Amino acid sequence: MTTLITGGFGFIGAHVVKKFTDAGESVVVTSYENLEPPSFLRQEVKNGLLIKQIDIGEPGAIERLSKEHNVNTIINLAIHRKSSSDPAEDIRINMDKLSHFFEGALKSGVEKLFWASNGAIFAELPEGPFYEDTAVSLSGAIQPGAFKKAWEVLAHNFAQNYQIQSSLKIVSMRISGVFGPTYRSMLNLPSRLCHAASKNLPPDFSAQRGGVPYSDDTFDLTYAKDVAAAVLALYEADDLPHLVYNISRGTTVRAQELVDAVTKVKSNFTPQLQQGAGPRFRANAYLDNSRVLKDSKWEPKFHIESAIEDYLDWLDSGEQY
Repeated sequence: MTTLITGGFGFIGAHVVKKFTDAGESVVVTSYENLEPPSFLRQEVKNGLLIKQIDIGEPGAIERLSKEHNVNTIINLAIHRKSSSDPAEDIRINMDKLSHFFEGALKSGVEKLFWASNGAIFAELPEGPFYEDTAVSLSGAIQPGAFKKAWEVLAHNFAQNYQIQSSLKIVSMRISGVFGPTYRSMLNLPSRLCHAASKNLPPDFSAQRGGVPYSDDTFDLTYAKDVAAAVLALYEADDLPHLVYNISRGTTVRAQELVDAVTKVKSNFTPQLQQGAGPRFRANAYLDNSRVLKDSKWEPKFHIESAIEDYLDWLDSGEQY
């Protein structure tokens, strides 16, 4: 049997593909825009890794691909991109794609579909920790959190409605903030710090990036390799009693701790932060991970210092993609 990994050359997707192939799993990878594998997957591509360039929301695409390769599990890591400047059109396009995707999984006889959600669904709550059953705000003010909340409800409703005629089980994976090799947008603080330190440059603390961080502001961050290991562990679990799992280290890290971890490796890297906590500080704003620890064999391998060291080693190697 084969696992289909959508968005397999994206940031998280590439690490998941690597973890699955290292474990000996048979996988097929989809990528819509980017067909250039990161450096750590080039050997897998040479060894015959199957790569399909498709729009997973195209009618019939998932069904054809799943039947062709005898797919029994889908790991969906293809991210939402804004499809239109008109909000109504954006919703219509994404809902159409969502329905085509689920219909394809259903018609092809796929048994499990692991769906990537994230902690953005809790972005409007004043404090944490956030459990799988924590009630979310319905204001929908923050995207992609608004889409993720809607997709989770619709995904599980879809599986529930077809449970009599299908064995399809949909599991939502709520993933914390992620950093590590192949991250490119530079929105998160550890990636900006590590890229700057590797190039011996000051970090980008411009207004467009939110300005100089506050030392006591905290972040829910998990290293990309640990996230990939969690996805594999959920996939390998004999029985998952729940439909939603948080993937997180289950704690926060302070901005100053991130700087200190980089400075420990790059001693000449000493950026100064604003002291104290900023106006957007939220206490205990992290995803609780007790459920995934209990129901799978996953445990985070990397703490912040070891993750930063591993990330810098990769950046210093020159193989940024």
